[in-house]
Amino acid sequence: MQLQADRARDLDGLLTRLADDAPACAALADHFRDEDFTAAAEAVAAAWGLSSAGLGERLAERRLVHRQAAPLAGWLPIAILPGEDAADWAFFGARRLDESFFADSIEAVRFSPLNRLLRLRTPLAALDGLAGPAPDGLIFHMSRCGSTLLGRMLGAPAGASVLSEAAPIDQVVRAGLPRARKVALLRGVTAALGRARGAGDERLFLKLDCWHALAFDLFREAFPDAPWIHLYRAPEEVLVSHARSIGMQMVPQVVAPGVFGLAEPLVPDADYQAAVLAAIGEAMLAALAADGAGLLVNYEALPGVVGERVLPHFGWAPDAAESEAMAAAALIDAKAPGQAFRPDGAGKRAAVDPAIRAACEARLDGLHARLEAASGGPSTSSG
Repeated sequence: MQLQADRARDLDGLLTRLADDAPACAALADHFRDEDFTAAAEAVAAAWGLSSAGLGERLAERRLVHRQAAPLAGWLPIAILPGEDAADWAFFGARRLDESFFADSIEAVRFSPLNRLLRLRTPLAALDGLAGPAPDGLIFHMSRCGSTLLGRMLGAPAGASVLSEAAPIDQVVRAGLPRARKVALLRGVTAALGRARGAGDERLFLKLDCWHALAFDLFREAFPDAPWIHLYRAPEEVLVSHARSIGMQMVPQVVAPGVFGLAEPLVPDADYQAAVLAAIGEAMLAALAADGAGLLVNYEALPGVVGERVLPHFGWAPDAAESEAMAAAALIDAKAPGQAFRPDGAGKRAAVDPAIRAACEARLDGLHARLEAASGGPSTSSG
């Protein structure tokens, strides 16, 4: 028994040192086969004069590794668990967040041998006062309206990162915590996600979940100087998109109707979905009226409006290489990067059924007209 305790203590010491050595983690992160990783980790332990006995067994156990302080840059928070007073972390190293959504970036690394061996967990207090950047811009949207395209364009240059609908941010927004605590955590999580790690460190943008429009005041308190935009689209096209593949915000059991100030629907039909979109649009119009740092952007103006209005709004004058990277990203289907982008507005308008038409007339047509008036309307058609 004593021998087992000694081995466990020695291995815990090795893992503690490894978690604090970003270059060693970066070297080990290149190994995806368990046997290759184990051999490389044992070599690191030997070089440090530490025992690696039991490392293979610990890798198979996937045990949490608890620590009090936030790990170094290269480690990103992947989950915020307010009920457990915990933040979970994964090692990304200098890997760029090239995926369309942060959830896909997590899936690309979370099951690597390194992240199974070092399942780091800290208390939420580890995020307090963490040094890191504030966002250069916030992207709000009504859903299915080009925000993913915009995110991929902004994140295409080598010096930019886009945190696209990152679960740790949403978990803070929807946590049942006091307002001041949520503001502090939102700053800490964003700092941790945006810390310099050689992977697009010059500019940081947050592409938020669509329901975060209803939390605008929280984001404004956390990031008082960040310019923001809201993307919107012809509502019938958005509702057709949700009819074909429903978004989580339209499922009351996933995103509670109370988030939008709505009652539980008898049926989450087109009218309920229109009410969700209306709540988002009204929140953004109210934000625009109260805040001088906003810009409304119609989907129809993409991608040309990015260079004409969005980048100047975010204070970014791109060089030739950055502009070329963004232009190339605009040619690709944002949600299917292996395919070329093809406009789908006409097809969606042709698919509008009577229920969608009635929902738009009742809840969204007038709102859309007010959004158009406040934005100046589309300036550059995407076709």
